[in-house]
Amino acid sequence: MTGSTTTRLADGVALFDQSASYALDAMAGITAADLDLPTPCPGWDLRTLLLHLAGSADALANVITTGTMTLTATPRPDADAVAVARDRTHHLRDALKSAVQRDTLGPAAAEHVRWATSAAHGAAIEFAAHGWDISTTCGVDRQIRAGHAGELLALSRSLISDDTRAPRFGPPVSVPAGATPNDRLIAFLGRQPATRG
Repeated sequence: MTGSTTTRLADGVALFDQSASYALDAMAGITAADLDLPTPCPGWDLRTLLLHLAGSADALANVITTGTMTLTATPRPDADAVAVARDRTHHLRDALKSAVQRDTLGPAAAEHVRWATSAAHGAAIEFAAHGWDISTTCGVDRQIRAGHAGELLALSRSLISDDTRAPRFGPPVSVPAGATPNDRLIAFLGRQPATRG
């Protein structure tokens, strides 16, 4: 196994870790009254989005060990959506950190590193996007840090094409030339950036 392969995994996990922290910060501000609010994801209220995020975390954790994105049963609608989403986020974070620390010797090691890297990259984009969705739903202008947003935009452009973006992401939204890295990322992922006065 090459050092560049394991470095790519470690970099991917570090990128996800920033996205996870951003999403967890957004979850910390949620109140019970917020759960029924509509989100930037068409047809979803905040409760639905949180349960989706929990399910995505479980599916991405499965990629780490099997290489397959298998969606598990969505938590029940009467579950504590914030607690479930927070718990699954921490579980995925722990699983990815373990993948970096795991013994990488053996014939299957390269394949497992590829799986974990793929999971880390997908999770980094997913958790940043939905962290922004949560903040926006709750009326908070919580920008994704510029350097982090720039890295995620480059990664998103390498992974998401016109043929593969549906149904997870809408069509890209146009933004002004001077848009912030946060707004360029959000727009690429099919969301309308907030208007700031």
